[in-house]
Amino acid sequence: MSPTEINRKVVEIKGFIENKELKNAIDSVKELIALQQNWSISQKIDELETNYKYMLHYLIEGKGDPEQHKIYDKLIRDIYNITDDAAENLLLRDSTSFFFEKARIMNVRTPISIEEYREIITKQADTLTFLELLEDGPEKESRKKQNATLHENNLTDMFYTAFVSPRANADLIKSLHSFVQDEIIPVNDKCVLISAITLNIMQRFDAAKVLFLLDMCRRPEALVATRAITGIIPIFQIYRTRWHLYPECINRLKLLSDDYTFTRRFMTTLLGFIQAHETEKITKRLTEEIIPEMMKLSPMIGKKIKLDEWMGESGLDEKNPEWQKILDESGISDKLKEFSNLQLEGADVFHSTFSNLKNYPFFREMSNWFMPFDASHSSLQRLFSNRQEGDKLIETMLDSSLICNSDKYSLSFSVMMMPEQYRSMMISQLGAEGDEIKNLQEEEITLKPYQKEDTIIKQYIQDLYRFFKLYPRNYDFKDIFNFPLNYHEIEAFQSIVLQTDNLEKIALYYFEKNNFFEALSAYNMLAEMAPAKSEVWQKIGFCRQMTADIRGALDAYLHADLIEDNNTWLLNRIAHCYRVLKETETALEYYRRLEQFRPEDLNIQLNIGHCYLELKQYDEALNYYFKVELIDSNNTRAWRSIAWGAFLSRKFDIAQKYYSRILEKKPNAHDFLNAGHVELCLSNNGKAVVMYELSRKEAGSFDTFLQMLNDDIDELQEAGVDTDILPIIVDKMLYDSEVSGVKNK
Repeated sequence: MSPTEINRKVVEIKGFIENKELKNAIDSVKELIALQQNWSISQKIDELETNYKYMLHYLIEGKGDPEQHKIYDKLIRDIYNITDDAAENLLLRDSTSFFFEKARIMNVRTPISIEEYREIITKQADTLTFLELLEDGPEKESRKKQNATLHENNLTDMFYTAFVSPRANADLIKSLHSFVQDEIIPVNDKCVLISAITLNIMQRFDAAKVLFLLDMCRRPEALVATRAITGIIPIFQIYRTRWHLYPECINRLKLLSDDYTFTRRFMTTLLGFIQAHETEKITKRLTEEIIPEMMKLSPMIGKKIKLDEWMGESGLDEKNPEWQKILDESGISDKLKEFSNLQLEGADVFHSTFSNLKNYPFFREMSNWFMPFDASHSSLQRLFSNRQEGDKLIETMLDSSLICNSDKYSLSFSVMMMPEQYRSMMISQLGAEGDEIKNLQEEEITLKPYQKEDTIIKQYIQDLYRFFKLYPRNYDFKDIFNFPLNYHEIEAFQSIVLQTDNLEKIALYYFEKNNFFEALSAYNMLAEMAPAKSEVWQKIGFCRQMTADIRGALDAYLHADLIEDNNTWLLNRIAHCYRVLKETETALEYYRRLEQFRPEDLNIQLNIGHCYLELKQYDEALNYYFKVELIDSNNTRAWRSIAWGAFLSRKFDIAQKYYSRILEKKPNAHDFLNAGHVELCLSNNGKAVVMYELSRKEAGSFDTFLQMLNDDIDELQEAGVDTDILPIIVDKMLYDSEVSGVKNK
């Protein structure tokens, strides 16, 4: 059985378990076990099957056990575990995925425990403390670099040991706690361990390690605690269907939800994941719209803006208004403003910039993608050998909240590749900008006391995003950023997300990012919690409307209208829904009601006119259209409405007059078509053919034109046209096009 077939079989077994088809699940597990010689697993599944048969027998005999529910859940847990073990034994032999490659390598090496790594790393930390006491010089730097390299190698080995570690026993959990609690261990090393354990759980379910991560969520070091919180969110998504089997995990999460600090960090992280789903859209906009527009603009700036304007006495103080005019006319000002707003919201706007800078040797090592930025890393020593330059850059890097740890390493390696003079200039510039960034951050911290923690969370999510999207072997991992946006539906999270304020934040984030299906689900939950809140029903209506459920949208809008009477936005939406549903008389009632509040709103006047038109009350419709034209004489929408209304009411002279105006502006295919209809009604058949031909050209193809013409047959008949003439006109157009084609040749 190939690795692909094994994985497919595992999915099948887990489907059986979720559907409570335990016999099918057990039989399928036996198929996996039959492919290997593993007496221990074989014995376990036999014992499980025997116990299950006994349970079924007692149940049928009516000898129920008060502990039956717990026994049944334990049975399911054990089947899950045996399935994982049986599959892993097979995959360990043949799978080419990164996890099993590393597991095979670690199996042939002399094993080093987490406790032993703790002792090694604490000794290296002591050595570094001693080296710092030595007199500055080449020998000190050499010994420090040697110690750093040794420490980094051990940290990498420890990462892989944790990453491929087996299901945890009490000793492993104890050693993990000892490692994190050791005050001598650098915080960065603790962070790397947390990431390794997180990835291990994503690969293989392990309740003991999940409990360890939940314990880490309350660590005093913000870097460690927030990294653990960030890890548990996708873990609880991956194993969403299992948590009812592990009440100890659910209860631990409930206990944490009473902690304000945890809940705040959890919600910041969860909203960060929602925002991360927008990264691809932002990257696409940057690469396909904003940056190309700026590239197009550069030659124009070169021609329009002269160098001496920059160098004049007042050039440094006053901006040439022509520069802004160029930006405004190109539309780039709006795009740059949007980019700036995204940045302020915390969106990942630099993913596209740094995605091409992940080819350095540093990023070939998986563990380095989870390394907090550390200027003392051995691979960066050449960059920071100049103490003055290095200190400036280090301070800028560490203080910058704009780019994540992974991108800070990318930037550092890029600076190292520059010629010395450019490097010095860039470092100087970064240092100057760093002072400005530092001042801004101090202001932010004053206004937002948790800004620093929020930045740590945002940067770690971005680090994770880069790993799952850009790591060379990323295809060997489940992409957590492709998971559905279902955080509000995960039962294990409900003690946190069903707090009204939190659910409102989640729903609003979905809504603002145009994730309308997810927003609808969240707002429906809010409606059950706060049924008398008009805004919730308004947004339910809007979500349904955006997902093409017009009847559902109308019901929600009407519900909101009962709560908040005379809301003009609501009245407009209700009227629109009735129009779409072809309930025109009711739509007209709401538009007339809306007119009382906004009598000068031209759109309302036009819509009232449209309703009368649909009700075939053409004179009433024309009165409203003429009213709009009277207020705004250049309103082409009014012209089109008047022209079409006049056509339907057989006032062909008025229709002809207004279509002639429309055709002088920017006519579309329908304008030419309708003008042709009018000429046909006036028996100007020659002019009609000319208009129809112009419509055909604007439509792009003869088939499209014919479809448009056929769609209007009922209106033409109502206007008194003998539609039998239409096939003749079409043939005339075809002959004319053939003649035109010959002439063109």
